[in-house]
Amino acid sequence: MIAVIVTRPGGESDPLAQALRQRGYRVYAVPTMQTEPMEFDPLSLAQFDWIVLTSVQGVRAMADLPVGPRFAAIGPQTARALRERGVEPAHIPAHADGADLGETLPDVQDKRIALVRASAADRDLPDILRRRGATVEEVTAYRTVEAPAASADQLQTALTDSDLAAVVFASGSAVRGFVDLGGSARPPAVTIGPRTTAGARELGFQVIAEAATHSVSGLVNAVIRALPLEVENNA
Repeated sequence: MIAVIVTRPGGESDPLAQALRQRGYRVYAVPTMQTEPMEFDPLSLAQFDWIVLTSVQGVRAMADLPVGPRFAAIGPQTARALRERGVEPAHIPAHADGADLGETLPDVQDKRIALVRASAADRDLPDILRRRGATVEEVTAYRTVEAPAASADQLQTALTDSDLAAVVFASGSAVRGFVDLGGSARPPAVTIGPRTTAGARELGFQVIAEAATHSVSGLVNAVIRALPLEVENNA
C-alpha cells in the first residue's frame, strides 16, 4: 500500500487525510504547523467597506460577522465557511491566491479594507490593494505555529514506513515545520501551489506534483496523478 504523510493542521479530522484514505492510501496525519486564534473584536470592523478573508481559519476566528461590509473569500473552502455562517461572499477570485485576489477585488479605490489573516502572511495581497488605492488594515486573527512538539513522535513513526512515497504540503509553514521536526527531504513532495513548491525546493525536496487548484480536491488529484494505485484484476 502506498503511504503518504499529510501535514495539514487538522490531523486525523483533516478532510484531505480522509479523502486519501477513502481512495486506498495509507495516510499518516501529522500536523507540522498549527494555528492559534488571536483575540480581536470582529464587530470593530463594521465600518470597513470590505472584509477580506484568506483562510477558513480566519472565518472561524471571527466570533461575530459584522453587518455592513462586503466579504471577499480567497477560494471555495473559505467561501463555504462564510456561507455556513450565513454570509454570501461578494467576491471570490478565479485563482485561490493572494495576488489574484488583490488584482481582482472590485471597487477598492479609496475604500477601507480589513484584511483578516495569519500573523506571518505574505505581503502580496496588502501591497497590491494599497497600490490600487485602498486603505488596508491588517488584522491578525490567528498565528501560525511551526513544528508543534506534539507531532514529533508521530512524524518519526511515519518516516520509518518503507512504503512511504510522498509528503503532502499545503503551505510553506508546513514545509519548514516538517524539517524542524526532524524530517528530511528524502521523501518527495506533493504541494498545493507554486509558492509552496518553491519553498519545498529551497529546502531540498523533489516536488513530484503540484495541485492544479488550491483546494482539498486539487491536492487529492495531485497525489493520484503522482502516485497512482495499482488495481489488481483477480478475475
